[in-house]
Amino acid sequence: MPKTHGFTLIEALITITILCIITLFAHANLSAWLKTQNAKRVTSELIHIVHASRAYAITGRRPFTLCGSSNGLNCDNQWAIGALFFEDANRNGIIDNNDQIIRYTPLNTKTTLQWKGFGGQRLVFESTGLTSASNGTFTYCEFNKDPLYSRQVIVSRGGRARLSPDKNNDGIYEDINGNIITCPN
Repeated sequence: MPKTHGFTLIEALITITILCIITLFAHANLSAWLKTQNAKRVTSELIHIVHASRAYAITGRRPFTLCGSSNGLNCDNQWAIGALFFEDANRNGIIDNNDQIIRYTPLNTKTTLQWKGFGGQRLVFESTGLTSASNGTFTYCEFNKDPLYSRQVIVSRGGRARLSPDKNNDGIYEDINGNIITCPN
């Protein structure tokens, strides 16, 4: 009788068990990597949006508003869904007849993203690029509020944006006062 080659049941079970263990470790590492990459993507996008909005206000020599929007047509403070940038001649945060939508950027993040600033729920850029007393902070958090994936984008009175620091290089970013970022409720 010819000799057949194959696996015994025990060899197959051991192989499957080892593959399952490797898959579990890979999944945990991949999940953490994806969360880190999403935090980098959203905060980089926000910094770019703020800088582009400021530049547009300076070159256009008119006031413009940047706000959170779920539909790209009006401000509703839904920053996690998208950011709306429009000409706002009377600085009221509402798109009136004389105002023009410049850009809507969908962020579509499955996390929380909140703006907290002195000017309320929106940023108003004057023709000089200043933020008209609407400087503040975007806070990005996972739904489980894990500080490992929390970030802040800090917008100065001059209209410039920067990422919150990780001063001690422990992988956890700190707020402007050097404390661990507190996620909104």
